[in-house]
Amino acid sequence: DAYDPILKEILSNGGTSRLVCWFLYCVIAPLSEEIIYRGFLLTALSSSMKWRNAVVVSSVMFSVAHLSGESFFQLFVVGCITGLAYYRTGTLAASFTIHSLYNAAILFTTMMS
Repeated sequence: DAYDPILKEILSNGGTSRLVCWFLYCVIAPLSEEIIYRGFLLTALSSSMKWRNAVVVSSVMFSVAHLSGESFFQLFVVGCITGLAYYRTGTLAASFTIHSLYNAAILFTTMMS
């Protein structure tokens, strides 16, 4: 979240902590979340419901898991976009790239605020 005070503090320290933060936030978190929410959850849901519904349900769960009330809708949209990217390509590469770029934009916005 762009207004996370802990994230702001880590980024303000600079140096190694900033690089680690970028790596965790733009590589590790998106990769693990895409494996969980698109690779496992969306795939499992799509076996018992239409893909469109599975994308919506997995996106709601993705949003809720972030525990960020003010960003719920924004995260829901990101979940839908990454879910559709996964559905259309059949691979996590596209959804991971979108998710990573989204997180990078959030970090950049946080650094500039």
